[in-house]
Amino acid sequence: MPKLYQEFETIDDVAAFYNRYAKEAGFSIRSHSTTTSKDKKQLMRKEYVCYKQGDSKVEGEKRKRGLPKVGCKARIAVVRKKESGRYAISVFVEAHNHPLTSPPRVHLLRSHRGVSEVNTVLSQQLSLVNVEKHKQFEFFGVQAGGIQNIGFIQRDLYNYGRTCREEKKGRDGDLLYMHFENEKEKDSSFVYTMDGDEENRVTRCFWADSISRRAYSFYGDVVIFDTTYNTNRYGMIFAPFSGVNNHGQTIIFACAFLNDETADTFVWLFKEFLNAMPGDAPENAPTMIITNQDPAMTKAISEALPQTFHRYCSWHILNKFSEKLDAIKYRDSYQDFHSCIWNSSSREEFDSRWIEIIEKSGLSDNKWLESIYEIRSSWIPAYVNHVFSAGMSSSQRAESQHSFFKNYVSKWNSLVEFMVQFKRGLLHQRHYELEEDHINIDEKAKTVMSLDIEDHMAKVYTRKLFYEVQEQLRESFKYKLELVFENVTQEQFKVIRKNIDTCKSRELTYEKKSDFASCSCRMFDSQGFPCRHVLAYLIKIQDVDKLPIQYILKRWTKAARHRVVLDCNGMEIKDNKALLARRTKLFQHATYAIDKVMVSDEATKLFMEALDAFLENIKPLVSNEGGQTAVDLENETNNATIRHVFNEPHQVRAKGCGRRLKKGKEKRKVNVNASQGRQCHGCGLFGQSHDKRNCPTLHGRPAIDENGDSSSTSMDEDSCSSSHLAE
Repeated sequence: MPKLYQEFETIDDVAAFYNRYAKEAGFSIRSHSTTTSKDKKQLMRKEYVCYKQGDSKVEGEKRKRGLPKVGCKARIAVVRKKESGRYAISVFVEAHNHPLTSPPRVHLLRSHRGVSEVNTVLSQQLSLVNVEKHKQFEFFGVQAGGIQNIGFIQRDLYNYGRTCREEKKGRDGDLLYMHFENEKEKDSSFVYTMDGDEENRVTRCFWADSISRRAYSFYGDVVIFDTTYNTNRYGMIFAPFSGVNNHGQTIIFACAFLNDETADTFVWLFKEFLNAMPGDAPENAPTMIITNQDPAMTKAISEALPQTFHRYCSWHILNKFSEKLDAIKYRDSYQDFHSCIWNSSSREEFDSRWIEIIEKSGLSDNKWLESIYEIRSSWIPAYVNHVFSAGMSSSQRAESQHSFFKNYVSKWNSLVEFMVQFKRGLLHQRHYELEEDHINIDEKAKTVMSLDIEDHMAKVYTRKLFYEVQEQLRESFKYKLELVFENVTQEQFKVIRKNIDTCKSRELTYEKKSDFASCSCRMFDSQGFPCRHVLAYLIKIQDVDKLPIQYILKRWTKAARHRVVLDCNGMEIKDNKALLARRTKLFQHATYAIDKVMVSDEATKLFMEALDAFLENIKPLVSNEGGQTAVDLENETNNATIRHVFNEPHQVRAKGCGRRLKKGKEKRKVNVNASQGRQCHGCGLFGQSHDKRNCPTLHGRPAIDENGDSSSTSMDEDSCSSSHLAE
């Protein structure tokens, strides 16, 4: 209990002492008044009061909350002694005019709550792995042996998060710049570009680390480019460049944030991309880039990547068939279109089949079908299979990747929070690649045919690719070859499936000078490994026991990454794995030591003493150059040493922002009066008692309107449709 004239060294000691007393007694305290010296340098008097001191003022408040203040007079005051500079109690009022809090509830009082420094760091680390605040609170409760022992309530944890966000408000641009600079210090091959407007607000940025740049050198022949939204609080558009590695896994080459999706912005981005990747621009451009049908992207690619084949995503186009065709036409014709697109072996075959389907289904006046036919050279397999695509025909890999990374990021992230979370996701993605590398070294692929050529393929290709080539090898024995033509320079064969007359034959041409056989199916051209028809020729005509080198594309082999990569200045791009390996080794040793000593108090004390001595001894050898951790970066906002370079970006309004996205059918829907009644989306008629699920037009039954009468109109339309189809 406090006593008059009791002395303390500092004012913090006074507050701590009175708060401990208040906790034992069952009340909370707060600071009330402060008196300083004339020069404002010395604190002369300080008063702490009971939290119920004073009167509650609630005039005009909409919130319904209680009145905690009841005019309690309990308090303590201290004054500074001139002689010693210590603080002595000058006033102590013990009595309260309200009931005191019982011990089980005292931890709920405000002055006895607080998120400690240790818990704040732990909360930051848990936030980095997307553990929500209410889950963190449960964790702290288990760790402390009960919620009452945590030292704070759940609301305090949310308030701490709000405080952190407020401290970073307005600094996000500078923090992002600091993050890039820090990455540059840790990874000399890391590259980035940041642009700002006249107010120095971030408008766009681009970055790529050493691992991504090296990966482009090995797998950058095909690039998938697609933008996504809702990854940060400013609405900036996230634009990653993706590809596929030798295991068939999706990988990242580079990333960007954009504030718009105009052609000029995309031109800037594609040029930055080429400048950052190994080699000299524009010779280092990819062979193919796959995107959606965005007009701005199309224009930018033709300008910035003129040597790159631009392929449209077939998945996006096929997905629109259900929107652009009415329900009946879609039901009757889609499978024909699908077969025409994927099973046409030549351009001529595709054209003839397409025209036949259009005429058969009565869709010659459909403008959308006409438009996608005009651009068939950019997406139809028969037109694009002469260009290597790594087996990809759509940007679905990019869509899947967006979904993967959105497990780590959210639309509430600041830019620097996004970078920290995105890096976590990227490490996970790269660990999957490491696992596949390990499996390829540690496990032998299963062979089933006991052939020398199969054993050779298993040694050369990665496991994923080997199983695909193995399937082609197995199928090759089902084909026979007939010599059609031969001269001094080439041989031509007709490859036919045995015992199946309806199967399409393929044309195989063998060039004698280059010692290379090519097939009309173009699998090697588009996917990079030999088809069953070429393998049938190699085994039955040339009698090879190993796959010739000219049929092996290095990007699919186990040795795909075995070479030095140079940038445009001739400098080697290193992936900085030596530093990561060293850290892993040190971490494993430290964990092993901690696990050993933690079971003994004596061993723990000895370990701590030895560790303190070790840290003191290495001070001359190392400096604080290791860069910042994610938590360090979060805490950096508490310091006043941030160099101002960029302001945080404006809120971005992306395409379609401010309105709900509608599908094609909904856009074409005409506005009708309510008096017309319910509309069936199968037959399109109003005033019907059915819907698309039980539409008589779709199912061949007489239509019944709301009055119970048979609808002759729908039957007439169905009859016309049926007779037309019969024709």
